[in-house]
Amino acid sequence: MKKIRIYILSLLSAILILNSCTGKDEAKTTEDKATKPIYFAWYGPLTGDAKQYGDTEKIAVELALKDINDAGNGVLGGRKIIVDFYDDKNDAKEAVNIANKIVAEKKYLAVVGGFGSTPSMAAAPIYEKAKIINYSPTSSHADFSSLGKFMFRNTPTQQIETTQYADYVYTKLGIKSVAILNVNDDWGNNIAKIFTNEFVKLGGKITDLQTYIPNQTSDFTPMISKAKTTNPEAFFPVAYYQDSANIVRQAKNLDFNVQMILSSSTLKQELIDLAGDIVEGAFIMNAYSPDINTPEFIRVIGEYTKRTGKQGDAFVMQTYDVVKQLATAVDMAGSDDPVVVRETLANMKGYNALSGPYNMNELGDAVRSLVPMFIKNGKFTRIDD
Repeated sequence: MKKIRIYILSLLSAILILNSCTGKDEAKTTEDKATKPIYFAWYGPLTGDAKQYGDTEKIAVELALKDINDAGNGVLGGRKIIVDFYDDKNDAKEAVNIANKIVAEKKYLAVVGGFGSTPSMAAAPIYEKAKIINYSPTSSHADFSSLGKFMFRNTPTQQIETTQYADYVYTKLGIKSVAILNVNDDWGNNIAKIFTNEFVKLGGKITDLQTYIPNQTSDFTPMISKAKTTNPEAFFPVAYYQDSANIVRQAKNLDFNVQMILSSSTLKQELIDLAGDIVEGAFIMNAYSPDINTPEFIRVIGEYTKRTGKQGDAFVMQTYDVVKQLATAVDMAGSDDPVVVRETLANMKGYNALSGPYNMNELGDAVRSLVPMFIKNGKFTRIDD
């Protein structure tokens, strides 16, 4: 009997010790969860012809993280956000490879990117299937956000943006004929198509429409010469800033002196650095304008300029906004579950971005108005209607 009592006491002691250990383990797990970082991934071009855009976005992400983690003490009561950077070279195949790596890691709540519409659209189905939020600062192809409910973007769609372009050129600038030279990819072809359709609807004429091969064409003179023979009132190279600078320079050398229309993506200090006085008077529209005067815009763009020595641009503003808005959605959701955060993000209204409050429509597209500008005295300058 004595042995039985000893056995029972020993068993009870073991149970108490086990319960005590379990309680400590559970407490430790809760504590670890409360301090465990939340991971986002960013992907875009850090090498290749679009490298400058990726470099800009990377700095914008770092500025946002500084504000979230250092000044704001993280999210969900003190959890830091960490962003891992992946280089897709603005290439669709590379973007797909990266998406598969990101999904396989099983640690990312959201992905910021990509830069170009073609890589973004190639990778989107992978993130959608994995139920990881994919929030692009700049993918403007009309179809991107329709590829799944986890797709979001912080830029006007090409349809919205290019329709405003066509209307302003025809109605406000009074231009009735335009020649177009566009890069032969999803982005360039779609903009050329939309501009043509909308401009012709208004009564305008497209006198010439040509394409060029990306990353291969450097001599644009044959195409410019052909466009010149059609006597347009304006010339619209649909290209990123490097090619746009070369096209405008070569047009000048051929005495093709008409109104230049530049795509929204050329609003970068690097365009003016490359082209100088040659781009004086060029027309551009963008959701970004250097004269936005909200205190946060002035502070963040000032930080970017201090760090790089360059003017800010839409790629700084929209990328910073994406990271901060994702962090805000995590806090509002009170969760690190991508499905829960996605629901919060989709229903977010009046988010106070750098340029002021904006809404997201039912497709996950940011609704932003565009600002018409000329390049004047080496600066992007708002047109006062």
